[in-house]
Amino acid sequence: MDNRQGSAIRNSSDALGQWCLENIATALIYWALAHLSFVLFRHMGVLPMPVWPAAAVAIVVAFFRGWKIALGIALGTILANHYSLGGSWAYAACIALMNTLGPLFGAWLMRRQVTSRVVIKGSVDLLICFAAAVLLTPMLTAAGGVGFKWLFGLIQADAVAVGWLKWTIAHSLGSLLFATPVFAWQTLKEPRE
Repeated sequence: MDNRQGSAIRNSSDALGQWCLENIATALIYWALAHLSFVLFRHMGVLPMPVWPAAAVAIVVAFFRGWKIALGIALGTILANHYSLGGSWAYAACIALMNTLGPLFGAWLMRRQVTSRVVIKGSVDLLICFAAAVLLTPMLTAAGGVGFKWLFGLIQADAVAVGWLKWTIAHSLGSLLFATPVFAWQTLKEPRE
């Protein structure tokens, strides 16, 4: 094996290690925030939770890492919904589908408008980013979550609309309160033209 082959193998191994580390960290951070939120709101007697901070983790890591981080978001969602919230494995996995795809799609729309460096050049850029992170992504995750809840027989058909609205609001507030400052900070870090 020559030096180039050895270097390529090391680089590939380093990239795999980095990918694993990022996905494990994302899953654990998502799960920890979800669990802490659940414990806090349950203790206060406020369920369902009005704010889901883990939604911010999902949109932020999806924005900066893209599809590479999908497994971490999905695993964090499964861990949160099964271990912390008591859902079945199947239900948790189904929720993970839209709780992963929603943020990835929203992040893709944002990157398409402002690049991966969060270069906001005007009010249109700002509105598109806001709509993608705080409106569209939560609506998608809510559609998946409540839709699967209904399919699993965990919610009646007449409660779907209210359940969807509550889920959307919780994810929207989580993104607004916790992801928006991260994106604002990233914008301020970028040099002005």
